Amino acid sequence: MAIELKDHQSNKSAFDDVALLTQAMVRIDSSSPDMGSVPGPGETKLARFIVQWLQDHDIETHWIETTPGRPSVVGIVRGSGGGKSLMFNGHTDTVTLSGYDGDALSGEIVEDKLYGRGSADMKSGLAASMITLLRAQTMNLLGDVIFTAVSDEEYGSIGTEDVIAAGWSADAAIVAEPTVMDIIVAHKGFVIFEVDIFGVASHGSRPDLGVDAICKAGHFLVELERLGKRLQNGPMPTGSPEADLSSVHAGIIAGGEEVSSYPARCTISIDRRITAAETPESAREELIVLLDSLTATVPDFRYEVRTIISRPPHAIALDHPFIEMVVKHATTAMGRSPVIRGERYWTDMALLAAAGIPGVIWGARGFGLHSKTEWVELESVRQLLDSFVAIAGDLCRQPKA
Repeated sequence: MAIELKDHQSNKSAFDDVALLTQAMVRIDSSSPDMGSVPGPGETKLARFIVQWLQDHDIETHWIETTPGRPSVVGIVRGSGGGKSLMFNGHTDTVTLSGYDGDALSGEIVEDKLYGRGSADMKSGLAASMITLLRAQTMNLLGDVIFTAVSDEEYGSIGTEDVIAAGWSADAAIVAEPTVMDIIVAHKGFVIFEVDIFGVASHGSRPDLGVDAICKAGHFLVELERLGKRLQNGPMPTGSPEADLSSVHAGIIAGGEEVSSYPARCTISIDRRITAAETPESAREELIVLLDSLTATVPDFRYEVRTIISRPPHAIALDHPFIEMVVKHATTAMGRSPVIRGERYWTDMALLAAAGIPGVIWGARGFGLHSKTEWVELESVRQLLDSFVAIAGDLCRQPKA
């Protein structure tokens, strides 16, 4: 059962514990309305919960909703002035609950592991960021501590785009995605393409009149698989396969109206991951070269390509002083030096960096992301919270240059 904070006003302090706050948010279904066979309700209910929590703790709160039903929330603890600011960013949407093994909204805690959809990805990161704001109120900081709880990261990143467009910025940022406590300094970008392969509709008994778009698409799929293998055998200028090797796969295929007819069109949705050496344009051209070669060799092969969405890769220089600061406080909290590496998946950090906000991706030890069972190790969330507070105290006491 989803928990509403307004139903627990007399026990408000219970939600000042990072585990219980994570649990409360996991019990709120915020699965994306744009993903899965059963669309989710979106982020509104969780956004209202976050607003209520922030307001109950006297934290300045802003609601941003340029796309109806896809709200983002900004909370800010303002410093006394003249200091550097720090932004914590986390997404409120999750992937679908469909296919989850058991109760996706249980928030059950077993042996210091918290289970449920979004427990790792990434309501634990949200909870650590929120309580960092609470702690910042009594830290006598010069600069601001900003928390952005954004919508739609799992698909189009409407929320972080809205936050940037609204003018929110900072001197550094941490995106609290689950990273098993490794510090992520680079990741790939992506482009989503749709490719239409055309046929000619006719009765299934008339092969002399019809052209089967689905069969023609088969030629393309074979070549797409070959392209994917070539990309995985490409050069690695930094020696990191996570950041250097691009990839491509067909995620969705749809075609035909009924089995007794030749299909006039087959549409293939393609996920192309791009490295810092590539652009959406170069990836599109690569696809067109492949398709043109099929047009020249396969009879009656016709196609159309559309770019649906693209997002840039991210990288921060390894000698950036913010990395040194994060590593220092992470080491203190964990009792060991963190791993610094690149990552395969995309995050909103790329949008923040493009807006002039340097930062890293760093979050708890979580497992089963987008899978049938998801959980987060709560001790890592506590370590993350301690580090977040220490980083805020360090950076936001520094005067602006």
